[in-house]
Amino acid sequence: MTPKQIGRYQILDRVAVGGMAELFKAQLQGQLGFEKLVAIKKILPHLAGDKSFVEMFIDEARITAQLDHKHIVSVFELGTDADTPYIAMQYVDGLDVLALLRECARAQIRLPPDLAALIASAVLDALDYAHNALDVQGRPLRIVHRDISPGNVLLSWRGDVKLTDFGIARAAERQHKTEAGTLKGKYGYMSPEQVSGAEVDGRSDLFSVGILLAEMVMARRLFTSTNDLDILLMVRDARLDRLHKYASEFPVELRVLTVRALQRRPEDRWQTAAQFRDALDEWIRRTTRVTSRDLAMLIGRVINSPTAELESRNVAVQDVAGMEGPSGLSGPMTRMHMAQAEAEAKVARAEFISGEGAIPDGEMGIEGSSGVITVGDDDVMPEQPREQSSGPREVGDLKEHPVLRVVYRLAKTKGTGMLALEGRAGVLKEAYFADGQPQFVNSNVESERLGNFLLDQKALSPQALQRAVSVMHHFGGRLADTLVGLDLLDPLEAYRLLAKQVAAKLMEAFSWQKGRYTWTPRQQNPFKARSLHLDAFRVIGAGAAQLAEPLVDEWLQTNLKAFVTREHQPDSELAQFGLGEALMRVYSLLDGRTRLGDLAGRVRSPEARLNLLRLTYLLVQTDLARLA
Repeated sequence: MTPKQIGRYQILDRVAVGGMAELFKAQLQGQLGFEKLVAIKKILPHLAGDKSFVEMFIDEARITAQLDHKHIVSVFELGTDADTPYIAMQYVDGLDVLALLRECARAQIRLPPDLAALIASAVLDALDYAHNALDVQGRPLRIVHRDISPGNVLLSWRGDVKLTDFGIARAAERQHKTEAGTLKGKYGYMSPEQVSGAEVDGRSDLFSVGILLAEMVMARRLFTSTNDLDILLMVRDARLDRLHKYASEFPVELRVLTVRALQRRPEDRWQTAAQFRDALDEWIRRTTRVTSRDLAMLIGRVINSPTAELESRNVAVQDVAGMEGPSGLSGPMTRMHMAQAEAEAKVARAEFISGEGAIPDGEMGIEGSSGVITVGDDDVMPEQPREQSSGPREVGDLKEHPVLRVVYRLAKTKGTGMLALEGRAGVLKEAYFADGQPQFVNSNVESERLGNFLLDQKALSPQALQRAVSVMHHFGGRLADTLVGLDLLDPLEAYRLLAKQVAAKLMEAFSWQKGRYTWTPRQQNPFKARSLHLDAFRVIGAGAAQLAEPLVDEWLQTNLKAFVTREHQPDSELAQFGLGEALMRVYSLLDGRTRLGDLAGRVRSPEARLNLLRLTYLLVQTDLARLA
């Protein structure tokens, strides 16, 4: 039921209810007939007792209250009502971009590219201000919005553009850090670095603005699939297939500006919101010179237009109409597939809850007390053998060519093909690379299977995993899809666990002291698997930081009297491993006048000594330092 009053505000209507909060239209009345319309955002009752979420909600109000800009929704007050926090903010009388696109689909009126660019320019102007905002002491807040999407861009009937919902904004001085905000973001509007869990800056928001602009012009979702995990992979790889497919609907110059914002690597995008905004403004000035008045007229025309006949062959209209769904899908076939998938998921959930399909102990490799479950690697489905184009093979001894060194060389040369690693006791790993990045790692080690990995990470209980495996057939035989479909894992969490598991299989081989490797250029991956496209340099850095002590000790004993000299390299060469200042400090110690044994002897703590040698080993194997 809609409350009559929240705090000192009289509630007029409930505007929307989301997964975490509800929004009301309210009125503040004062003396001498003073009245003011406001929007009230209040935490849902069942979340009011969640301390971390309440802190995040308060952070939103605290951060946004410091922002005063014409394209940002203003915050007036943070209060509590029956011990439940609420935010009183500016009421924007109009609709959001998502609603506008739906109305355009209903009336079969396309949003003109110049007006789409005008909206994006206003959002970028707001971001330029937020990214450079200062606190009352004049210190940078370093705010990143992190949730740019059509639903968070509001349009007034007068054509004003307002950015709202800084609920998962991150500021450098933020007191309460949480991943909960990241998980509530819409997967199709995240940046590649958000998906991968890397540090983000303002360039992440620019990627999301690029998505917003592309979708407004195309009237279609840019990243879409029947599966959330596949959407995350599309975003992570910045796959612009749909943008290129519908390129004819994009003015060429505007498309070039948009594509620059949608580059996978942040350094290849626009570097600031101001740069992107100014480029759009210049394009608008040279074309139609539209203003907010033109936007207001378009909104009025669309809202007042009668509903057009929606023909099944009109893919563009269906595609925008389909933006209502969680994945923004459209078309009769897509809707049928989604309905079928949901029906299968309902059956699977029922079987999972009842335990009817549970596999008896022993039939799945479950060893009662140890809790070890043998489940095939997720998403790995062998294809039929086929001819594979390949180049001459390269075979080497791991004693002379350590795995870390081989992987680094492949990363530097952007190698594509298969790296087979043969260790002791018949251990075999196959790592598939594309342009130097590991895409997938297959292993015959039972303990490295996904099921065991999830148990080790305490992501699941043995009982939940066993029941999930029993209903995998409802989800195409893929364990990760099963866990997401059963709501046992969040899609973003599932992706990150998959990436972590695959990286761990490769990093474990960095400590091998014996064996051999075989590199087959251009060999295709014989497994039908989701390519995780890991950052090879980050994998190398993380793997070096956990090298096994026996390997490090043997390397030390072999090179005790060797002098270690650093090779002069730009800082970016060191930074790419993701090890921060620690690697920089070790690099600075390698002056060429100190023997490796003496360098290790300077450190008293055994742990610090091991870490020093691990990083020195990394520098030597990657030719950033040399032994003499």
